Amino acid sequence: MRYLFPAKISGDIREPGAFAGVLLGLALVLLADSERGWPVYLAIYNLFVFLLYLYHLSSVAWPPAPAVDSLFPAVEEMNKGRWRVEDYCSEHSVEGVIVLFLRGSYCADSRNQLHQLRALQEELLGKNVGLVLWSVQGENKWPRWLLAHDSAVNTLRVRQLAQPVPEMFVAANAAPFLLRPWIKDAARPSAWLVDAEGNILWRELAANYRTPVSVATLGSQLFRLQE
Repeated sequence: MRYLFPAKISGDIREPGAFAGVLLGLALVLLADSERGWPVYLAIYNLFVFLLYLYHLSSVAWPPAPAVDSLFPAVEEMNKGRWRVEDYCSEHSVEGVIVLFLRGSYCADSRNQLHQLRALQEELLGKNVGLVLWSVQGENKWPRWLLAHDSAVNTLRVRQLAQPVPEMFVAANAAPFLLRPWIKDAARPSAWLVDAEGNILWRELAANYRTPVSVATLGSQLFRLQE
């Protein structure tokens, strides 16, 4: 449901409703089966798998990444060549840029993040700040209704990382197992605020694929460009 309706349904790392449902089901099974037979073992196994996914399999392992006050590295864009913050800011006459890496179009949290970004676009325009989105997938893999809006100003664009993908931003074989025949890698969710000279003013590296940076957090960091 969160995948299909990212504008209406969002979640968090705890997923309170789902977690409460699992615990309630386990409690009912324990009460109904005093001999603790296979139903109990199955319920405990399901709970273990659920927790394993929630807290371990969805966690993000980060290699050494560019630090604050260092230069943001150049990134290779598919069929376009090298992309540099300095060139982008000069071309668009902006004072800085927010660079976001999205896990993938199959990720409900990435879709929800895209939806939230619409609310930030007007503020970015007013403060003369650019927004650049990156993913392992091409733009045609993302729902058009999430990217396009009622004007060209509000249209989001997702740039595709070229092969070989940069290890500091992409986790190898991190896409869901069922998608492996079509896609293997996944971008590590992260957000970077970079000035026109390419200096990193702020960053947030997500600890979990389910908790990318919120739009409220992005908006609260824009003051750094005026310091």
